[in-house]
Amino acid sequence: MSRPDPAAAAELRDLYREFDRETDLVAPRCVASGRCCDFEAYGHTLFASRLEAEVLLDGAGPPPAGTDPALCPFYRERRCHAREGRPLACRAYFCDESKTDAMGDLHERFLRRLKDLHDRHGIPWRYAPLLGHLADLGAGTP
Repeated sequence: MSRPDPAAAAELRDLYREFDRETDLVAPRCVASGRCCDFEAYGHTLFASRLEAEVLLDGAGPPPAGTDPALCPFYRERRCHAREGRPLACRAYFCDESKTDAMGDLHERFLRRLKDLHDRHGIPWRYAPLLGHLADLGAGTP
């Protein structure tokens, strides 16, 4: 499994912390519906960059074998088991429809910064489904 570039990973974690602080200001409600993690039931595809997938795996380790491909492989017992390293798109997805536009705007702003982070560190930009990145990194199947 590929390890993330340490400097890029540290910068990504800082970006996540800043995103989380700004999310707190928007104050979307989470009702633990599981919509963000049940990809098939809600027609959701979780996108991430390869760096995000590497940082996720670096912190959470590989998901357990035999996980349901319709669900995020880190979602078990109705909770996220990779919360600290979850990708930006996870952090932006809330079932609180009253905050959809504000969270979409926040996500787009930080997504541009994520791409800039890749460019600064010479990391090729490939924003693709997380499950594909995990498979490419030897940590699951799409």
